[in-house]
Amino acid sequence: MVFPKFFQSKTLHETNGQTLKREFVVKNVHFTFFRHKCSIEFRKKAQRWFDKPKTVASTMPRVAEIDRAILAQLRTNGRMSYVELAKEVGASERTVRTHVRKMEEDGTIRGYTVREGGVGLTALVRIKVSPGAEIGSFASEVTGWDGIEIIYEVSGNADLVALVHVDDTMALRTLLDKMWLTAPNEIASTTTELVLEQY
Repeated sequence: MVFPKFFQSKTLHETNGQTLKREFVVKNVHFTFFRHKCSIEFRKKAQRWFDKPKTVASTMPRVAEIDRAILAQLRTNGRMSYVELAKEVGASERTVRTHVRKMEEDGTIRGYTVREGGVGLTALVRIKVSPGAEIGSFASEVTGWDGIEIIYEVSGNADLVALVHVDDTMALRTLLDKMWLTAPNEIASTTTELVLEQY
């Protein structure tokens, strides 16, 4: 390594002509000059970087692409973990978390419901099972249907409560019709409540 002239080398100990330890002594005045010079160079480089035009606009297509990919995955499975989302969209987990949080803040994602262009509806469907019907059997039958996120067995007037996420009221009507057609003898009644806001 070549050191500047203001570095003076001093051999502390030598054996068989080989230097075991070497100390570099720096004159204070030269060190002060050297440090000052480095500081000036650093400031110049930093200023050049800040003055350089930033291509923010060029990153927008990539941002929109990641958002669309995340939305597509959440429509398929609204309960995907950040790790799974990151793997599917080809981004880091931290990036996915940032995008999801941003879409939650601007209302694109509300709760577990994906809303794009105003599309998205969340509902609670309270189901009263017919006397003699197996509650667990019916719940297992409809769990996993598109639109049904989770089903709870509850106390009170209803036996089950289904958390439903669909695109619109037409999709909700189709889901309820399918439920009645699949198990007409097991359902006594259903009551649907639309979610207006989440706090």
